[in-house]
Amino acid sequence: MVFGPDYFASLPRYGVGLGANPSDLHQAYLEQTAAADFFEVTAPAVRHQGPANYRETQRRRSTPAGFRHMRIPDLITDHRVLVHSTDLNPVYPQPVTQDDLADLRHLVQLADAPWVTEDLGVWLMSERHVYPYFMPFPVTDATLTVAIDNVRHIHEHLGVPFNAEFPPMTMVTGAMHAFDFFNTLVTETGAGMCLDIGHVLSYQIARGASPTSDFHRLPWDHITEIHVAGGGIDLHSHGYQYDDSHGDAPIVSVCFDVLDEIIRYAPHLQAITLEIFGARNPRKALGSLHSIRERPSVAAWLQKAPQPATVLPPLGEAKERTREAVTGLYDLIHGATPVNGSALAAASEPLLDVFASQEQQRWEYERTQRLRLHGTNVSSYYPLTSRWLMHRENLDEMQFFERLVPDLAGADTTMWEKVNIAFHKLVAQEPSDQVGPELLRAEQWMNECAQTPEKSSSAQFGVRIQRVIEGLRTGCLAPRRLLAAPPRDDPAPRRVPLRNGR
Repeated sequence: MVFGPDYFASLPRYGVGLGANPSDLHQAYLEQTAAADFFEVTAPAVRHQGPANYRETQRRRSTPAGFRHMRIPDLITDHRVLVHSTDLNPVYPQPVTQDDLADLRHLVQLADAPWVTEDLGVWLMSERHVYPYFMPFPVTDATLTVAIDNVRHIHEHLGVPFNAEFPPMTMVTGAMHAFDFFNTLVTETGAGMCLDIGHVLSYQIARGASPTSDFHRLPWDHITEIHVAGGGIDLHSHGYQYDDSHGDAPIVSVCFDVLDEIIRYAPHLQAITLEIFGARNPRKALGSLHSIRERPSVAAWLQKAPQPATVLPPLGEAKERTREAVTGLYDLIHGATPVNGSALAAASEPLLDVFASQEQQRWEYERTQRLRLHGTNVSSYYPLTSRWLMHRENLDEMQFFERLVPDLAGADTTMWEKVNIAFHKLVAQEPSDQVGPELLRAEQWMNECAQTPEKSSSAQFGVRIQRVIEGLRTGCLAPRRLLAAPPRDDPAPRRVPLRNGR
């Protein structure tokens, strides 16, 4: 069967989902109100792994409440499922057995999966012990030849394409550029490609390159899926590397930037998967999933909105701006005045737009990081009010911080006072809003209870707090549903008790 870009273009859009081992699934992920459009579930190579030992059995019995051990057949009735194999092993010169391919094909048919994803690495060796983990492979022309042959064999017997996942590479092994390796592999075989952002980041760090360096060498027409996960930058005396820890770790900010770039260039992208292997805090996982879904690039991709076209200036204007920029640049680097602030200030505005663009990017990164730092801290005093204001004004988190932080008073005003002033000002900007003022009043009272233990432990407010919390999670935020209804014989709003600060 022939696969390739035309096949990937014809596939349905899967959306944003969760990638998990069977032991990672929690009831909160499976509810209809959860944000997961699909689940990508690991299909372990049971023949190589063998039965669970007593420690694993004990671990499963002590799993926190709500977790369920579920394999692909357990999920397909109520959920869309993608298949993540650990048994294909195409970079090693030992083809997968017919029995293992038949088992995997059966899973693919049950799930109606459009591809099978697997990290490209050495999972199994007849001469050495490796599984259930995998190790890097030599990125060489010899390995590429073996992989092409194995993937063709997989395609002949599986019925769907192999989706080659870019693996973690904390070392550069082999003379080939890894992007060239994958480009040749998928174009020669018709396979798909999954870009795991953390894995790509580990490779770029290992070779001393920027996160998106050489992206032009990737086979964009074959990229069907993105993986993203929690992690961190691990510092060592001999350097640093990306720690692809998964679990409950937060997503490193640069991974979101790489996510934006992949969405921009991959025309046949059909799935974005948050991998949560080992996660034990469902609330954090769903929060990360929500952050991905609300990312402007992801939101536009989900709506299948085209990338906005670049708007070029009129020719007359363009000629004048170009002339000013070029002559200004000449005068700056050929003149008698050192290149300093005064010289730049005296230059034309078109020159300033093009001068030191890399430095502009650095300053813009610094601006957004500091806004995020201060905005996260300040909004923690009023988390529900903050999210309500973002909903009311149709703002993402950064846009909200851009309104909040610059309006804060200086060091002569206490933190508590300046935060109160800023939030009251923001809430009051929409006089018709009935929810915001009551929500602000409720959270202000909760803060005062925390600061003054002797304060009354109960209060009444004209907004249903639990419904606000639920609405922020589900998107159902109609004011009439959130406001407390007044009694029939009382024109004033009925105050709903809010006890113990909740």
